[in-house]
Amino acid sequence: MARAKNTSRAEARRRTKELTRAEMADQQADDADDTDSEAGETVATVKPPHKSMFTMPDIRSDLRGMPVMFRTRRLLWVPFIMVAVGFVLELAGPVLSTDLQNYVILYIEYFFLPQALFTYFIGGFLATRSSYLVGFLLGLMTGVLWVVLILLNAAGLGLDQAGVVVSDAASASVFVLVESIFLGTVAGWFAGWYRDFLRGMQDRNKQRAAEREAQARIKRRDDRQEARKSAKGRVG
Repeated sequence: MARAKNTSRAEARRRTKELTRAEMADQQADDADDTDSEAGETVATVKPPHKSMFTMPDIRSDLRGMPVMFRTRRLLWVPFIMVAVGFVLELAGPVLSTDLQNYVILYIEYFFLPQALFTYFIGGFLATRSSYLVGFLLGLMTGVLWVVLILLNAAGLGLDQAGVVVSDAASASVFVLVESIFLGTVAGWFAGWYRDFLRGMQDRNKQRAAEREAQARIKRRDDRQEARKSAKGRVG
C-alpha cells in the first residue's frame, strides 16, 4: 500500500511538472501572439489615406519637385523621346518607302498626334508626382512641334505625311497648341489618379490580409487558453 501511495504521488508530481512546463510554453506563445496581435491591430487601424479625385494640386510645390523627379526617374524621359521620334518620323516620312510609311503613320497616330493620348497617359503614369504637369509638358512639346510642322507646310515644303495641310496656318497653330496642352494635362492627371487608385487597392488588400492574420493569431491564442483550462480540469 505504501509503495502504491509513493507511485501515485510521483505520478502526480510528474503531471504537475509537465503541466507547469506546458503553461510556461503557452505563456511564452501567448506573449508572442499578443505582441503580433498588437502589431497586426496597429496595421489594421492605420488605413491608407483616401485621395480625392478632385483635390486641388499644390502647383508651387509640384513645380519645385519637377527637376528632382526628372533627375531621379530616368524612365520619365521615355514619353518625351517618343514625341521627338514622332517629329523626326514626320519629317522623314516623304523620303521613306511605302511600306515604312504605313508603320510611320501608325506610330504618329498613336504617339505623336495632339489627340494621341497614349504618350500623355504613359508620362502621367510614370511620374511619381505632378502627373498633370508632366502631361502639360508633353502636350506643350507636342503642340510646339506640330506648330513647326504646320509652318513648314505653309512655307511650301509639302509635309503632308499625317495630314498637315491647312489653309490658315495661324489659326491651325493656335488650335493644335491649345488642344495638345489641354489633352496632355487632363490625360496626365487622369493617369496619375489611376496609378494612385491601383496603389490604394494594393494597400487595402495588404490591410485585409493583416487583419485576417491578426484574427487568426487571436483565435490560436484563445484555443490554447481553452486547451490549458481543459488540461487543468483533467489534472484536478
